[in-house]
Amino acid sequence: MSEVDRLKHRAAKLLLTWSIASIAIGAVLNLGSPNAIIEGIGLQAVIWGVIDAVIGLSILFRQKEQSVEKIAKTVAASIRLDIIFQVAGLIVVLVFLQNPYYMGNGIGVIIQGFFLLLLDSNYMKSLKNLEMRTTTQDS
Repeated sequence: MSEVDRLKHRAAKLLLTWSIASIAIGAVLNLGSPNAIIEGIGLQAVIWGVIDAVIGLSILFRQKEQSVEKIAKTVAASIRLDIIFQVAGLIVVLVFLQNPYYMGNGIGVIIQGFFLLLLDSNYMKSLKNLEMRTTTQDS
């Protein structure tokens, strides 16, 4: 397995771990809480957990070899989306200050976007380090 594939698999496994935890915690929060904010956070945890699982599995089982540069471009776009998700979550919170359930959904989006930003930023750092090592070895 190439170094690029090892990085992809590590990122996919982290994302899958997060997705499983999100689904489990989200189900408990959504079904077992009398608090509307917590229910909204739980709903977003379940939704994002399912989305993250699909993405993680697609990364894990993708057979096509990709260059570090192409993966880095995809991760850079994902980082921009992570920031947009957090801003969108904040907007939902601010617009729906009088609706605890919607506020909880906004907070849930912020939480999920923040985790994805951390994951993607770490992945990008690892890709850049690999790219530098590969460039140095080729010289």
